[in-house]
This record gives sequence, structure tokens and C-alpha cells, in this order.
Amino acid sequence: MPAVDPEVYRAVLESLATGVYLVDRQRRIFLWNDGAETITGRLRQDVLGRACQDDLLMHCDANRTVLCHSGCPLVETMRDGKAREADVFLRHKDGQRVPVHLQVTPIRDARGSIIGAAESFQERILLPDIYVHPNERAVHDCVDPLTGISDRPSLLSHVSAGIADFVENHDPFGVLGVVIDNLDQIRLSHGNQAARAVVRVVAQTLYRNLRQADVVGCWSQDAFAALVRDCPADGLARVAEMLKRVVNTASVPWWGDHVSFTVSIGGAAGQAGDTAESLLSRVEAALAITLREGCDHVVVF
Repeated sequence: MPAVDPEVYRAVLESLATGVYLVDRQRRIFLWNDGAETITGRLRQDVLGRACQDDLLMHCDANRTVLCHSGCPLVETMRDGKAREADVFLRHKDGQRVPVHLQVTPIRDARGSIIGAAESFQERILLPDIYVHPNERAVHDCVDPLTGISDRPSLLSHVSAGIADFVENHDPFGVLGVVIDNLDQIRLSHGNQAARAVVRVVAQTLYRNLRQADVVGCWSQDAFAALVRDCPADGLARVAEMLKRVVNTASVPWWGDHVSFTVSIGGAAGQAGDTAESLLSRVEAALAITLREGCDHVVVF
């Protein structure tokens, strides 16, 4: 077999759609490939030479524990030489949380000494994918330019399609309403542009952490709704709690600082005889209860 120039291997690694980055013993990044750029929004020139724990990906687990300073898979692999994998959430450059599955392997020199570590990662779907029903496929979806998710008319069409599928096939579903807590205070303290950035980050975090057949759309200027398909009533509350935890780990980079926030979620399962209006009115009632209880709550009927 003819010898292959090492630069060929590097070029292949650089072009992979899977995110890959390599660090030295001090966790300084010396390779950052195309997939890493796409998944994280961070270009090579933004990260090369920086330490990965330097306010970059800020990996956290489902309990919102940040792993960069405690329990970092890269550090543990460089310590004991064992490969690892984990399901975590990384922070996109824009602030939204992205669920990924990562794998870490040690990098060794010719003598077998560990000189660094390699991490590969891919976006993952938190919930099993589902079949897209005929009524859902018939919806003509339009995207809201600020948030990148479905606009309000499209959202209402999706809810009506979900009700039609429920009537025809008895497919369980529900709707979750999501309100950003204290957004007016963010506007006062950081300005309208920061508030708009928070709205987009929350929308994108919701979108990235649901299934392809689920729908996240704009409900009002500062609120969203998610149509969760093939989900019985008892599962809807679990989905809502999961989304709340993930969104609450997101933040918006703003003039050298990070704007943090929480959300409150109210939801309702679809019922026989529902219309879009009756279902959304129950969601609004659930949201009203969360707002009376204060910030960072979930109520699902």
C-alpha cells in the first residue's frame, strides 16, 4: 500500500460533517473541523489556540451541571487513557443549547504517552422520531424571520392538523405554551436588541430539542407554542420539564457578558371535540397559573 501524505488525513478530518476538535494537555484547541463550525456556529479563527473551557462550548448535562470545571470527559480521558462517550448539551455561539452525543479518545505520541484528546460530536434527537401524518404534511409552513421557526398562522394550521389526526386516527398529542420570564426587565436592563436575541435563542433551543415532526411556532411577540405529536397526556408534562431545563441553561452573549433567563410553560393534551381555539384556551389557562405562581414553572392539564 503506498504511503499517504499525513495532510490528506488532516484534510479528510477537517471536512467531516461530524464535529471534531483536538486539544493538547492544557485543553488548548489545535484542530476544529467543518462539522464543529456548523454545529456550534463558531469558526476556526474564533477557537484555535483557545482553551475549550474558556467560555466556549460549556458542556452541561440534563441536570444543568456544567462539565467544563467538574467532570469534563476530555480531562478524564487524558487522566486515565480510557475512551468515553456521553449525551450532553453544548452552547451554540448564538446562545441556544444544542443536544449532542460526544465521544472522546486519547491522543498518544509515538511512545504511547497521552499528549491530548480528540472529541467528536453529532446533534442528537432527545425524543424518538415519529411518522409525519397526512394532515400535517398538507400544512404550508411559513417561517418567522426573527426566530427561524413557524409563524403564528402556520402554527395555528399545525394545531388544526393535529386535531384532525386525533379525530381520524386517535393519535395523542398536546400543545405547550412557552413564555420567557421577565423579558421586559431584560429590555430595560440590556436593551431591545438583547431582548430580541433572547427571543431567538429560546425559539431555536425549543426547535433543536424536539423531534422533526413536532412543531415550534410563534404564538405572540414574546411567547411560543409547541405541538408535540404522538405524546399521551402523562408524557406531555415530562416533555415540558425537559424543555424548561434545557432552555434555562441557554444564554445570550452580550457585550462581554451573558444574559441568562428562564421560561414558564403551560400545556394541555388534545381532547375529543377540541378545536384549535378550545385547545389553545386551555394552554392559556395553564400558562396563567404558571405566571401566578411566579417564574420557572410548568403546569400541564
